[in-house]
Amino acid sequence: MESYGYEMNAPRSGSSHYTFRKQGCMPVTIPKHEPIKKVYVEMVRQIVESEAKNDEDAE
Repeated sequence: MESYGYEMNAPRSGSSHYTFRKQGCMPVTIPKHEPIKKVYVEMVRQIVESEAKNDEDAE
């Protein structure tokens, strides 16, 4: 996510999730447990592809 411009907010005490934020985009929250479940990988893939499509449409 960071390579796509998102900043990671590490969990504070008691939290078990990472939140990735990017200006102009909805935050993405993912559990910090490993391994990451396939559903979260798919969710991130869809978000990245959607942003790429929006960037292409804006040009």
